[in-house]
Amino acid sequence: MPRLLFPFVLLLLVNCTKNIYINPETTEEGGRRATKVAYYIPQYATPNEGPLKIERIAPQPMEETGKILYYQNYIFINKPQEGIHLIDNSDPSNPINEAFITLKGNIDLSIIDGYLYADQFSALVVIDIRDLNNIQFIESYTLSEIFNYDRYWAFEVIDQADAYEYVRFENIEDNKGIVVGWELEIRWENIPKNRFIFLDGFTQNYESAALAIEEVQSDTSIISQAGSLARFLPIGGFLYVLNQWELILFEIDTNYQPLRYGKTPLNNNAETLFQLNDLLFIGTTTGMLLYDVSRPTNPEFINSVDHFRSCDPVVADEKYAYVTLRGGTNCFTTRNELQIIALEDPENLEVISSQLLFNPHGLAIYQNYVLVCDGTAGMKVVDVSNREKPEVVNTYPIPFAYDVIIDYPSAIVVGEGKLYQYDISKLPQLELISN
Repeated sequence: MPRLLFPFVLLLLVNCTKNIYINPETTEEGGRRATKVAYYIPQYATPNEGPLKIERIAPQPMEETGKILYYQNYIFINKPQEGIHLIDNSDPSNPINEAFITLKGNIDLSIIDGYLYADQFSALVVIDIRDLNNIQFIESYTLSEIFNYDRYWAFEVIDQADAYEYVRFENIEDNKGIVVGWELEIRWENIPKNRFIFLDGFTQNYESAALAIEEVQSDTSIISQAGSLARFLPIGGFLYVLNQWELILFEIDTNYQPLRYGKTPLNNNAETLFQLNDLLFIGTTTGMLLYDVSRPTNPEFINSVDHFRSCDPVVADEKYAYVTLRGGTNCFTTRNELQIIALEDPENLEVISSQLLFNPHGLAIYQNYVLVCDGTAGMKVVDVSNREKPEVVNTYPIPFAYDVIIDYPSAIVVGEGKLYQYDISKLPQLELISN
């Protein structure tokens, strides 16, 4: 792993910074000082064994809900870090909580032709779900150490290192399994006087050059429909994946195996992906990025729109992009609003209007209306027929509305521990179909 030298005391943890306080337990002998050093020791688990076993089990209560997918009359709802709820939606008026797929360390997912691609802690895993009654984890397809998962997992052990001047990370050994945590070990070491500290890094590197792959999956695949908070997105025979400050491309071969293809560094901490034709919209904590993906192998940057630090998923139609800015716990601002961005000239993007909201998360656009999941304030229907003057025209009381997918004539909404479906054929009025 590379070593980084800084002229100040800094802890770098997967693109997140922490303050380090000098450890008072330091002694000096003969111009050298003995100091406590905090070592992180990676903790491993073997794929598909023990806590990482992937299997279909009986349905579980929907106590906490995360990302949402719609695929061939089934709704897949992530339970953060635990697995995926499988909902049979053949009859939207009577959806059935059919089963639960155990998948420890999971946040994001996508489906291509009956193959489920998901994160499991730092790894990318593939599950054959063509027969939902007999799902098959394909262990040989697992790609380890892809994601900087500490962004989503607040390991308590990491916070314990703040009291130490020197911090080290031991090398990750791919052949030992998937890293599921870190154990803190404190050691006394002699440190030369006036020596600057160095920190070991643990980011994954592979070249942005294409691998020699003979056959590629066609872009006519049947793919899942994702909500606006998606971090995984199939595009033209590739799986696009966000990993904080980079966009990673995996080529999906004819056997649906993901192959490392390359990655594109991003100037922002990226959170969401949305595609419209040849345009890729990336929502980041400091703005919206716009890329040309007409050649899926080579996404090309077009332009960006910057804003105050916040969380911001984005959707778009042919002429406008719609971005929700959210403040609060990890979003570093109190700003909460819907922004509308004109796309007429992609090289000269312009925010033309905004609408104040309470605490917006996911959103979806249908004709002249935007459905916004506004956290504890429910789901808002925003009339954008006049893009320069958007207006909230209806509110529906969904406890902690989180994300929404439109599959006309239905809107599929996930809230706190519940799934809601509405008939949107009479917008701006919504009719509840089921919850």
